[in-house]
Amino acid sequence: MLNTLATNITRARQQLGLTMEELATKVGISKQAISHYENGVRHPDSTTLSSIAKVLDKTIDYFFTAHKVSFQLNNVNYREGMALSLHQRATVEELANNALSGYMELEALAKENKPFENPLKDTAPIQTERDAEKAATLLRKRWKLGEGPLHNLVDTLEKKGVRIIKVKFGYLYTHEGLSGWADDNKFPVIVLNDRPQDVCRVRFTLLHELGHLLLIMAEGLTIDMVEKLCNVFAGEILLPNDILVAEFGRNRTAISMIELLRIKQLYGISVHAIMVGARRANLITFEAYQRWKASDQDYESGYYLGEEEPQRFLQMLYRCLSENKIGFDKAAQLAGRSEAEFRNIYIQKLV
Repeated sequence: MLNTLATNITRARQQLGLTMEELATKVGISKQAISHYENGVRHPDSTTLSSIAKVLDKTIDYFFTAHKVSFQLNNVNYREGMALSLHQRATVEELANNALSGYMELEALAKENKPFENPLKDTAPIQTERDAEKAATLLRKRWKLGEGPLHNLVDTLEKKGVRIIKVKFGYLYTHEGLSGWADDNKFPVIVLNDRPQDVCRVRFTLLHELGHLLLIMAEGLTIDMVEKLCNVFAGEILLPNDILVAEFGRNRTAISMIELLRIKQLYGISVHAIMVGARRANLITFEAYQRWKASDQDYESGYYLGEEEPQRFLQMLYRCLSENKIGFDKAAQLAGRSEAEFRNIYIQKLV
């Protein structure tokens, strides 16, 4: 009950956009007292709770009721998901929304539902491949990503405020994932298909979907063109043109597989995407690119040793558990497991 009270005071305050200090001033108590109430350290007396309820425009019963946070993805985009039937799309989106609701509920409990600021919101609408490349360069600059290889993209995106969730869509769904906005376009979400995939493909999917989230596309573009521009955006972030030129030089008549595998292992981008980038940067001619495509090359050869696994959800879950904001029953529910199964996993991590 105490955790429910603490969570609901926080939620009601945040809904009105008040800081703890502003709420404390309106109620006539200290900021420290509000902090204690929201962290479950102390319980407000009936008079204080009545004052808090009045300021926050809530009933007393509201603060003692467990409220399930419900979020929906909107402006949904798919990577290679256009072939899904309407029924399949509905199933996939329902699974994604269910996972998202649990994720955002945990955010509220952990007080980690930070707003997101689109770093590309002031850019002109994207119409050409060059526009997409410029947007990628600008993103690297504004997010201070440097000019070299980007390791652990999931961690980078999660720290920037992008919610990343993995969902088992089932064996019928072979597309890579989808993206959208939750809670009236406040929170960007990328949902990855939880199935065995090449890490380089996962990385490209993450940035392709990031393109859907951040880029403002010009009116009148076809779906195919939008997908292509998101691919250009993803490729340019992973392996900028300047790096391609520095690595390969200009006016190449061919690029060897040994060279391509070295770049794949270093930058975490597929051999095929490297060659597409080289052609786009005019490092090789169209004829040379076509000869390479027609050759008996293994596009999936070579390995990138990095990992791309979302960690933020588990970090919030274990934090809330350790701070007694939730119990094992609630933690198991949010993790989508039975309580016994979750306890076993938790104990194994301690060993």
